[in-house]
Amino acid sequence: MSLLLDLNRWIHVIFGFLGLAAFWVPILTRKGSQPHRRFGRLFRYSAMVVITAAVISVVLTLLRLSQVGQGPAENPVGWAFLVFLGYLALATGVMLSHGIAVLGHKRDLRQLRTPYRRLLAWLSIAGSAFVIGWALYWQPPNAMLLYALSPLGIANGVGMLKLYRMPADDAKTWLYEHIGAMLGTGIAFHTAFAVFGVNQLLQFELPGLLSLVPWLLPAAVGIPASVLWQRYYRRQAHAPAAH
Repeated sequence: MSLLLDLNRWIHVIFGFLGLAAFWVPILTRKGSQPHRRFGRLFRYSAMVVITAAVISVVLTLLRLSQVGQGPAENPVGWAFLVFLGYLALATGVMLSHGIAVLGHKRDLRQLRTPYRRLLAWLSIAGSAFVIGWALYWQPPNAMLLYALSPLGIANGVGMLKLYRMPADDAKTWLYEHIGAMLGTGIAFHTAFAVFGVNQLLQFELPGLLSLVPWLLPAAVGIPASVLWQRYYRRQAHAPAAH
């Protein structure tokens, strides 16, 4: 199992760095251009591999902890971290799927009103609720981490359900949804890099509560940036045409 975990970890790291680099090309290039499309696809496939590898890592590690008799009571930090990593993989996967789906059905978002897409939205909400419940019940030392990022899954799921329930009154709704979902996926990538990549490369770890900064900083920067970017495109779409 150790060999499989090591191989899976390397796959996760390699495609994580690949996706991290590919993410910035669509951000910095013109929407719809060839680089935007090509590197957008590269980021999408890298994210799929990274999410799959994260799920495998969580499952295998939980099995190993169970085999050696380390349950949540014996190893509260380890289990809470794995629960959070599983939640992050779920929330990121739902965001990525939503970002791809709105792009594929941009001409008619009503096609997204399927049981499968509603299920994904509810899974995102349920994942957040589970993480909060876990932290409240077991009260691990790193509970603050679970509380801090758990609302993201709820916000994403509720936003998806709202879109499926209400008709889109803006022809560019797909664009706003696509931007929000893909930036959310990018935030997850940068969070993983800030937490794991920087520690491994620089062999540096912040003490005490400061250790939460790498977890929270990408979201603290990325979420407002996503909101501002969507507002920019909304204003652009509704600006009166120049004569």
